[in-house]
Amino acid sequence: MLSPALAFRPATVVDLLPPRSGACPLSARELLAAAAEGGLVLPLVRAPIAAVARGALVAAKEQAAVIGLALPQGVPSRVWFDAVARAADEVAAGLPLFLSGDVVVAGEGGTQVEQAHRDAWRLVDDGLTHLAVDVAAVSAGERGRVVGEVAEAGFDRGLSVEIVIPLGEGSQLGARAADLFDEVARHGAVPDLAGVRCPAPSDETEAKVQAAALARISQALSGVPVIRRGPVTPRLLELLRASPVKACEDGGAAAGRAIELLPVGLTGAEEEATSRQSPLERAAAELSGEGADRLETRAYVEVMDLVERLGARGGAPGVVRALERRLLEQ
Repeated sequence: MLSPALAFRPATVVDLLPPRSGACPLSARELLAAAAEGGLVLPLVRAPIAAVARGALVAAKEQAAVIGLALPQGVPSRVWFDAVARAADEVAAGLPLFLSGDVVVAGEGGTQVEQAHRDAWRLVDDGLTHLAVDVAAVSAGERGRVVGEVAEAGFDRGLSVEIVIPLGEGSQLGARAADLFDEVARHGAVPDLAGVRCPAPSDETEAKVQAAALARISQALSGVPVIRRGPVTPRLLELLRASPVKACEDGGAAAGRAIELLPVGLTGAEEEATSRQSPLERAAAELSGEGADRLETRAYVEVMDLVERLGARGGAPGVVRALERRLLEQ
């Protein structure tokens, strides 16, 4: 039976998928609204190569968990989308997920904003369902304008948009984040999430301090979901499970463990430029069948742990039911 969640796939995704594909990429906005009913924290896995994405999807399917997959900068987005969509159809058909792409704005200058604007449109046209716009390099007074311009593609196509800011901007970050969202709204756009980029806490005390800071930001934003980005620790994940934070990135943990298996010397830039694959993907293609399985298994194990610690296991059926209710109400 087809999942009712498939009806919520954005048109940009449906146009790129082959007929009868069961891959179910949705906007993070749709998923977070549905997940809120069950009090879930959604895991987000950075997946620079298809094998990491596939391992993550197998883990999510086995645990009946909704997850996101994040495309790092520098990875060809259309090739990545096609590979992820194939994997989702094969091993996680009907499982809701979101596909996040980073758009880093180098500054508020015209050329810098225009480059980020082009990057955002490329990601949207290539099937990603969520834009994470990093404005850390933009002066505070210009961030509202810049986000409105750069994220036009997401707003125009009805996808979810996140503003990413660093945690290290001081104790008044929550108030400044609220001011930023108000400023973006004055430019005619309403972002869906606030992303907070954080360092890995060094100990129990720092983990508690960080979780408390994220809770204060959530409170200051009055209902805007907060996603934590950056490296994590097991204790921090357990604290976030009971916090107001709505999603948490793995900080590249799954990819880091998997990429250790790639052939040394083949993961950097190569002079065979005509390939549309990233250097990491080309390096993964050099592995034997057994090596490729081990790489995928490493990602699988890391994501299983992430899902368990965040308490996301078993959340997918409730999310699908919430989406189905919305469908019946329309």
